[in-house]
Amino acid sequence: MKRVTLLLFLISFIATCSFAQNDTVIIEKSKDKVIIGGQLYYVHIVKKGETLFSLSNVYEVTQKEIATENPEIFLGLQIGQALKIPAKDVQEDDNKITSTDFIYHRVKRKQTVYSLSKKYNVTQADIFACNPGSRYGINENQIIKIPKSKEVVNAINQFQVNEPFDDTLKTEDQYIYHKVVKDDTEFSIKRLYAISKDILYEHNPFLSDGLKLGQVLKILNIIGVESSTVLIRSDEELSDTIIFDKRDFIAYSDSIFNPDCNKITYQREPFQVALLLPLYLERNDEEFYIDSSEVDDFGKKLYENIYYEPFYIYPGSKAFVEFYEGFLLAVDSLKQRGLSINLHVYDTQNDTSRIKEILSFPEFASTDLIIGPIYNQAQPAILKVVSEFSREHQIKMVSPLSDNLTLVNENPYLFQVYPSYISQIDEFAKFVSRFSDKNIILVHNADSIGYSNIQMVKEKIFKNLSVDTLVNNIQFKEVAFIDSINILKHALSETIENVFIVPSNEEAFVTDVVTNLNTLKTFGHNVRVIGLSRWQRFRNIDPEYYFNLDLCIAAPFFIDYHDKDVKRFVLKYRDTFKTEPDQMAIHGYDVSLYFLSALMNYGNNFENCIYNHKVDLLQADYKFVKWYRQSGYENIGVDIIKYYDGYNIFRIDGLETDSNIELQMPE
Repeated sequence: MKRVTLLLFLISFIATCSFAQNDTVIIEKSKDKVIIGGQLYYVHIVKKGETLFSLSNVYEVTQKEIATENPEIFLGLQIGQALKIPAKDVQEDDNKITSTDFIYHRVKRKQTVYSLSKKYNVTQADIFACNPGSRYGINENQIIKIPKSKEVVNAINQFQVNEPFDDTLKTEDQYIYHKVVKDDTEFSIKRLYAISKDILYEHNPFLSDGLKLGQVLKILNIIGVESSTVLIRSDEELSDTIIFDKRDFIAYSDSIFNPDCNKITYQREPFQVALLLPLYLERNDEEFYIDSSEVDDFGKKLYENIYYEPFYIYPGSKAFVEFYEGFLLAVDSLKQRGLSINLHVYDTQNDTSRIKEILSFPEFASTDLIIGPIYNQAQPAILKVVSEFSREHQIKMVSPLSDNLTLVNENPYLFQVYPSYISQIDEFAKFVSRFSDKNIILVHNADSIGYSNIQMVKEKIFKNLSVDTLVNNIQFKEVAFIDSINILKHALSETIENVFIVPSNEEAFVTDVVTNLNTLKTFGHNVRVIGLSRWQRFRNIDPEYYFNLDLCIAAPFFIDYHDKDVKRFVLKYRDTFKTEPDQMAIHGYDVSLYFLSALMNYGNNFENCIYNHKVDLLQADYKFVKWYRQSGYENIGVDIIKYYDGYNIFRIDGLETDSNIELQMPE
């Protein structure tokens, strides 16, 4: 029904654009052309009096084709707006499109950059210069610019030096980044990337001092053009060797014997628990601020005391006050069940020197459990300071919000509540494996710095897909999305559902991809999308697109306000604090309930029983693992959240099949 409504809107919009203005306006066809994603376009700047109907006549394309390439025109044509209009009026002769300086070649099946260089007697470097995106491969029906002379290539190269070249993909960095791990050798790296010693040393001169664990090497991104394409089917085994540390498929904690936690006894006495929060108490004690925005008749500033409201809270501390309030509700609940603790709350002020001062207090070394510090993005160093203290004094420490795996690997006493990116991708890949009979399309932005992420994602997806499905039966494509909707459109199947997987947290890139996929869905293509948890915080994407695309995301936390325990918490929070709880309050409740109940049940050596510690939490299901013998503990509990028709969002049960996802939407 929604699709019909959108199409009717489009028809209505086109009709309005067609007849609302005077069609006697003379429109000049633009002389500016660009190639985006291998396709040739006119760049037309909209002028007063121009309509979608008149533009379609001048450029000899349909109104639908213009709308497809420019989804923003659904809001109406704007004077000065730049439109991409497919260049279909160019005369073709045996797939050659001639112009002053170039031959435009439409790529046939199985053609490569190498074969085109031989066909037109130019070098591959010449083609790369005129078509920067082609170094990542070409695909059928793309239009490639073939230079007629070496002078043209030289002019383009000179232009690229002076300013960014406005043609297809901008490739500022032509490197892959490889992090040296155990067992890596100079020989194995040269063999892995098929490069010579001279090239390796040219871009990594420090190697003359020897290869060292943890070094990050710049590898010149040399891709075999005969076998690579922007749109590829990948059956190969993929390796995860870059940026991210390798870790075993089975965690260390899964291979050790755990004690019988039902028989554990300990001396029951009040536990000493430290809670570290940036509450900014001094800022909250202020009764007024000084306003100097006004001046008198002589231009002299006026200073006025502006008094705060009676229940004013400093904005920088609001979220952490709410975390504390949720934390206290869990403490109150556990005290009724026998918990005995002395809770020490410290205001860190989000300041490293203040943290060091707190840690120097004599009584702090006898703490049984440290929760925090919670910090904003500007001060990650304070977490490292506390982690070092925790490790030195062998005190258990809980990090509620950080996803820094480096600290987890360094501190065996650290519990990281927020699942890492890798753990989210693990669940993401497991969910993708449900669609082994669909057309799976991996979308990324061809950024060489993010190359390691893409390799890791592909490896995990194929590991999961190959469990129940022969690799040769999997329909998998990889798309380096640049700017044109045609790149996504070429990857579509018209016979089976198209599942686009977008493992990116970059808002600008995700916004562009989702907007274009929504356009394809609007025009009747069978499309759904799988993404990541951070998408929930994006502000530039119309939320309706998520529902229209049946979006599924891998999310560490999700609040189901239909759940009876959540309803009970909300009522108690309202009654206690006279306001509504947000996610930070619920997060504080979950962290407090989980770890303080572990203390209560198993004592301050609760880490030995953490794998069996099950608690009904409000927004998560904690599953802690210890990846290495000397590492800390990471929560790998990640849910799949689905956006349903009717603007409903629900958690998908891990045992459901994909067919059941549609049938078993919660009431």
